[in-house]
Amino acid sequence: MTQTMTKAKIIVELESIVMARLFGPGTWLADRETLIAVERKITRLGLIERLSGDPPSWQFSHLGKELNLDLFYVFMGLFDEWEVPMILENYRLIDESEADAIYERMSSAGPESVLSGYVKRAYFDYWKANKFLH
Repeated sequence: MTQTMTKAKIIVELESIVMARLFGPGTWLADRETLIAVERKITRLGLIERLSGDPPSWQFSHLGKELNLDLFYVFMGLFDEWEVPMILENYRLIDESEADAIYERMSSAGPESVLSGYVKRAYFDYWKANKFLH
């Protein structure tokens, strides 16, 4: 995290990315170019960090974990679509039967068309439950 960025400012930055990705024009699920650009920004915010080793790998920083960055990745369309129902279920934003129904529908329909409504609802439910953060 840069010295001038407070946790509140970082949350505002994350929310801004979510608004553009989940509610903006265009597709919600990120292509490779978008993924790289957003991850650069998230790295500058101090939410992911590089581990030593060859090849290098990355992990969420302590602050990234504290701010539930994995869930924000879902809201931003950065996770593989087949992981999304599991993550939403882990955060209790959908239940097991909804997750099962999503997986079943995704098998025959486009993942983005199936997931986007659930993810938008999950975002609002998360926001309401955590409004003290926003």
